[in-house]
Amino acid sequence: MKKVAAVVLGGVVGGALAIGAWLLWTVVRPAPRPMGEAERAQLQRLLDRNPDAIFMYDEATSFRYKPNFHGYRRQPIHLGPRNRLQFAHVTSSLGLIGAEEVDADPQRPKMLLLGDSVTYGVWVDASNTFPARIQQLAGTQCQLLVGACEGWSTKQEIAFYETYLRGIDWRDVVIVFCTNDLVDFEWTFGTDKLPKLTEEVLSVGNGGTHTNDTFGGLKLAALRARFAADPRTAPLATQTNTSLWAWEDDRWDRYIERTLDPFVQRIGAHPRLSIVLAPTLAQLKALAAGGSATLVMHPQFRMTAFCDQHHLTCIDLADAFAGSPAAELDAMFLDDLHFSERGHAAVAAYLWPKLKTLLDE
Repeated sequence: MKKVAAVVLGGVVGGALAIGAWLLWTVVRPAPRPMGEAERAQLQRLLDRNPDAIFMYDEATSFRYKPNFHGYRRQPIHLGPRNRLQFAHVTSSLGLIGAEEVDADPQRPKMLLLGDSVTYGVWVDASNTFPARIQQLAGTQCQLLVGACEGWSTKQEIAFYETYLRGIDWRDVVIVFCTNDLVDFEWTFGTDKLPKLTEEVLSVGNGGTHTNDTFGGLKLAALRARFAADPRTAPLATQTNTSLWAWEDDRWDRYIERTLDPFVQRIGAHPRLSIVLAPTLAQLKALAAGGSATLVMHPQFRMTAFCDQHHLTCIDLADAFAGSPAAELDAMFLDDLHFSERGHAAVAAYLWPKLKTLLDE
């Protein structure tokens, strides 16, 4: 989730074993100030030394999934009945998703997917997520590994790669971009209260659809009102503030300057970097309603322009849902961001041939 404290983000709350929903609220993004020793000790007690916690404190990313973890997570209440489903949660020794370790065979190409809860596939059985389905389609042609964690931003995904995975001989590194990834950090941890939204997010209101009277909040409110006024773009108005930021060019300029550009320069030519664009359900509904692609898919156009400038492969997953009747789109998603099993299947069928082309080049 960006997902971790998703009451703000569309009511999405991930289950994390016996630690319950409260502990999920304590898994947060880096604080705007250095964490004190007492704060760090409390966070480590709640996470690192809690055998039921799927997360751990981490200097590089603020939090990540614990390595070598075998457990379960529960489906959130709003997605299922009272007797909610449980989903296996397994990580490797590096904290990658699944038990499989990096293949030591240098002849087997290795591809890394970096992402958040969309790439992880929250609330879907691990074998039915699009990364798992792609690995099934690929067979022995390559090894596809997943470095994803709910609540991460692109900044944290890059930090995870550069801290723990850079030494591996990857053929390709693929960032799965979601519209709310322009946020640097959403949450800050406190020792005496529940986590708070960072000043970055509070500068416009909160992570949901409410805005404040600051300049940034009024800009987002005006954008939401503009979308809502036209039936063809009205679905876009239901998105969270953090997703709406993807329609602000100044936010894009900041994201590119601070996050994407520096990473492209550091990673160089090897491994090859590609970007996959995940649409929101609201975007697909707006397209189905006749909304202008230039407006509805503005985030994708901005990322595509960046990829073209840097000669990166850019794959738009909106095409995986092209031709789907509007009435069927809801069945492809669990909420505005996360795919259902049907959605994962559609993504895998569309994405694997694109990734295979990268491997064959």
